[in-house]
Amino acid sequence: MEPIRTDFKGYEGKYVALDSRTGEIILAAEDLEGLFERAKGRDHIVLGGRVPFADEPIPVGLG
Repeated sequence: MEPIRTDFKGYEGKYVALDSRTGEIILAAEDLEGLFERAKGRDHIVLGGRVPFADEPIPVGLG
């Protein structure tokens, strides 16, 4: 089975929800609460969090 690879281009700065079976982005919102409301009652959804901009630093580890 191949791993799921999701293309997040065009969703920078937004919160996204993915289909857990395909890895496709099915919902996007400007804030997390809006995403929760839109995802409520749907099956096979994974709330993926916020997509960073390309030049945005990403904190890693304890530092």
